[in-house]
Amino acid sequence: MRMFSNGFRIFHDLKLVKKLWLSFSLVTLLALVIFALLSSTYIKRMMTDQEGNAMLQKIEYFTGSMDSYFQSIEKSSQLLVYNENVQEPLSANAASLNGMERILSYNYIYDQLRQLSARFIGIEAIYLVDKFQNVYDSGVGMNFTPSYLVSDEFTSQGWYDKMANNKSSNSLWSFIKWRDKQTSIVMFKTIYDKNNLQVLGYLIISISPTILNNYLASSNLDEGTNSIVDSNGYIFSAGSGESIPPIHTDQLTGMKGHYTNESDDYVVAYSKHPLTQWTFVHTIPQSLLLKDLKHINNLWVAFLGVSLILMVVVSVYISKTISMPLRKMIRMLRNVEHGNLNMKFQPLFKDELGDLGRAFNHMIDKVREGEPLMREKLVRSLLEGRMTETEASFFTERLNFQLDAASFRVVLLHLHSSYEKEELDQLESIMHEFEEGHEMISIYLSNEQYCLIFNGENDEALPNIHALISELKERQELQIYAFVGNHYEHFNLIKTSFEEAKALLNYLVGEQMDDQTNTYFVGDSWKSQYPEAFENKLLYYMDERDIDNCAAVMEELIVYARASHLVPHVLYAFMAALYNHLYKLLIKSGQSTVMDKNWFGDVQEKLLSQPLEKNGRQFITRLREHLGVNEQKEKKHSRNILKSLQIINEQYSDIGLGIDSVVEQVGLNANYFSQLFKKEVGVGFTDYVGQVRMEHAKRLLEDPANKIKDVALQIGFTNPHYFSIWFKENTGLSPSQFRKQLLGQIS
Repeated sequence: MRMFSNGFRIFHDLKLVKKLWLSFSLVTLLALVIFALLSSTYIKRMMTDQEGNAMLQKIEYFTGSMDSYFQSIEKSSQLLVYNENVQEPLSANAASLNGMERILSYNYIYDQLRQLSARFIGIEAIYLVDKFQNVYDSGVGMNFTPSYLVSDEFTSQGWYDKMANNKSSNSLWSFIKWRDKQTSIVMFKTIYDKNNLQVLGYLIISISPTILNNYLASSNLDEGTNSIVDSNGYIFSAGSGESIPPIHTDQLTGMKGHYTNESDDYVVAYSKHPLTQWTFVHTIPQSLLLKDLKHINNLWVAFLGVSLILMVVVSVYISKTISMPLRKMIRMLRNVEHGNLNMKFQPLFKDELGDLGRAFNHMIDKVREGEPLMREKLVRSLLEGRMTETEASFFTERLNFQLDAASFRVVLLHLHSSYEKEELDQLESIMHEFEEGHEMISIYLSNEQYCLIFNGENDEALPNIHALISELKERQELQIYAFVGNHYEHFNLIKTSFEEAKALLNYLVGEQMDDQTNTYFVGDSWKSQYPEAFENKLLYYMDERDIDNCAAVMEELIVYARASHLVPHVLYAFMAALYNHLYKLLIKSGQSTVMDKNWFGDVQEKLLSQPLEKNGRQFITRLREHLGVNEQKEKKHSRNILKSLQIINEQYSDIGLGIDSVVEQVGLNANYFSQLFKKEVGVGFTDYVGQVRMEHAKRLLEDPANKIKDVALQIGFTNPHYFSIWFKENTGLSPSQFRKQLLGQIS
């Protein structure tokens, strides 16, 4: 099993062209071998049938000529036994007759027997045994004495019993070997009294088997051996010294036929003789019968070899024809990996390889245009909530998706059943068509889930959602459900709407969905009075240090709370969450000391005793006091640039620190990041990293205990010599000169 597994692995590791021609050759070889075996078996069977039928015709020809001989003996014997002058002495005991009457009876019977013997060639002797055990004989060619026929030895052989039980008028014909002497053909006939059908005696005719020489001579039936099987299963073959060929008597069924003895490699043809009930058999070795098949097999081997060579040549040509375009496409893909998009595959035919080439060209066009990648990057950035204003302007210009709209809402489409790829492709096509006439963008997520982002007025988004669902169900008959998050005014709150829709999907998917409802809203799922949408907006604007928008959202909340009659404990939980978030922001910015130890106690007392209007506006005042001071400073850099600056300050000692490692952690394109970094920070990325490393190098050089090579390693240089050159290029002094000057050792 391991050998098979290793061979299978080696085969799969081969180049495509080798796998193809090897597969073609093996399949062709297998097909030719199977065809050759089947053809050889069919030809062998056909030749056996033809030769068997030919042997049967020859057997029937010879048995036809012998049939008249046996029929004549049969008729003559009937005339003898039903002769009145024969039956009369047999009915009475001729031995008990006196005088001349006895002599006349014996002489008449003997005379009739001699006449019958003289009438046919081949008859050795004729015996007539009456019921009184008197034996009459023809007197010539006897193989034994007449008394032997009434002896216990002969009687025990059962011939008289067989004749007594023979109800037909036909005689019994068999082969008998007389007391280790030669074998004779013997006819046994029962003599009945024609008046009362009582058994009077038995007629026994011994015939020399030489009459069968014409049949048994092998020259008369071409090659092989001729035999006769009597009704007792005795097999007689020409010549006493010849070995009898293998004959299975249990297979000699029916009146005639032929069979192949596979174990002994013989073909046996046989035909039964109705009168004697003998089976005439011709046996021939199968190798002799099928000697011409060897030439056919040799021809097949030659044809197989030529066909295999021809097939190998053809398979190599076909394999190269198939693999050459693929190898060309692989080279083009490698060029694409290196950034070369100025290429085009030239499909020669309209087959699958042509379709693959056209799909490759279409992909290159799309990659060159950048739309699919940009669409996915846009949606991913929106769902992660890390879009900057600069990035928003860039995507709006390139994708024509407005990010300065009044409202944004996320919808998750869920397919409750599995569908074929063609159906899913058609679904995406319908959604892309819908995007052209509506403010919407969509991408495939996973597990038959699609994310749709709607922008524009809130009262326009909801009808568009229902229209899209209806169109999908009408055109494709899909079991599809829509999970809708809350709408928000800022594009970085799309993340919140997405998480709401995802939570709703996870909550409802499965048994809680029904066939009648296709669209589910956050407000319809939990029926909760908690103002989560307002909380999400306030937390976002607090993170952005946008106090004005925080104040606007708070005023909207106050109006909503009055209209919805929110209970005090809900408002308390809401305000407590805002104060906890404020405190976390102060801790992160190092301003937690502005809060005294009774801060939480004071807040709790006011939340419980004051109305929302007063608590909310006091909270906004606190925001301005603690977060407004650094508002402009914090808003100077976008979130991605702030994150990159943090990475640089934390990893400046890392030898591998570079723009590639930073953009991988930030999630931006390298070219776009370089432009954005220089625009917001004022210097390029490499220059800024150099400034940070220089500041740390100067600080470390202040300590005489720090060796220069150790300083180089701590700021990301593996080579102290290169560090010294870099330091002197930027300061005009070597590290050692800088240290001496710093310590006042240089005048």
